[in-house]
Amino acid sequence: MSREPKISVIMSVFNGSKFLSDAIQSILNQTFKEFELIIVDDGSTDNSLNIIRSFESADSRIKVISKLNEGLAKSLNAAISLSQGDFIARMDADDISYKNRLEKQYDYMQKNKSIDLCGCSMDIIDEHGNVTREKIQISNPDEILKKRFFQSPILHITFFGKKSFFAKLNGYREEFKYAQDYDLVMRGINAGAKIGNIKDKLVQYRDYQQKIEPIKFIQQFRMTELIVKLSKEREHLGKEVSNLNSEISAILKVNSFDMFITKIFLSTYFLKNSLLNSILKKIINLFVFFLNRDLRRLLIRDFRAYKL
Repeated sequence: MSREPKISVIMSVFNGSKFLSDAIQSILNQTFKEFELIIVDDGSTDNSLNIIRSFESADSRIKVISKLNEGLAKSLNAAISLSQGDFIARMDADDISYKNRLEKQYDYMQKNKSIDLCGCSMDIIDEHGNVTREKIQISNPDEILKKRFFQSPILHITFFGKKSFFAKLNGYREEFKYAQDYDLVMRGINAGAKIGNIKDKLVQYRDYQQKIEPIKFIQQFRMTELIVKLSKEREHLGKEVSNLNSEISAILKVNSFDMFITKIFLSTYFLKNSLLNSILKKIINLFVFFLNRDLRRLLIRDFRAYKL
């Protein structure tokens, strides 16, 4: 590369060979050309590393880190430590960035100098690449702050932020197995960072039934609750008072009955829209509301977010 890139796109891969080529190619096809793509192979046992190496040999903008499996947060921090751009953009190994994504987000950040981290809206696709629905993000700053305790203000795969934002917060907290992006955003807000969203749909997020595991779903939800708790402690007490390690240790303990109930709950996620399926979803939601404390809190949280 003849000069330092303006944007560092960071991607972590663990056994993601199925959709990896399309994800990488979507970055290489960007209209904005002054970027580097840092790909971390997090101990994959499939063909992921070979795919990554083949792209690396063909494009000098690609940098590769190959290491043992240590999780997403540590992998992303490794990529950030190697980055040269003034901005960091996130990308996942099974998603697609529209070709104008980097250009649009870069222009937005140039026009809004006070913003530290921005995201965008997205299309949601299935395993075959078919668009199944869309996710339009809140762009009003007041609305973003009002709903931050109920949903992450910015979707992780749409992250585009100043490198200084990540540096100030020491990157992702590696204690968080899941929801490390939500934790980063909430710590940023507590530290005075400015957050924004572009209404435009600039990415395709791949969502399909095999991707969602009941144990991960439960653990991730519990971690979002902990993140909200820690944020409120910082806001009201000036520091975190909860024991992070003991809290996370308790979060990771999930019994088989809760996983069974969650599996039933998740089975409704991909039902086609129809009157019968709508009735079925309501019945199952009522069923899990009384049988599972985690899902009860989740349903209450989502209802409160909807009412805001």
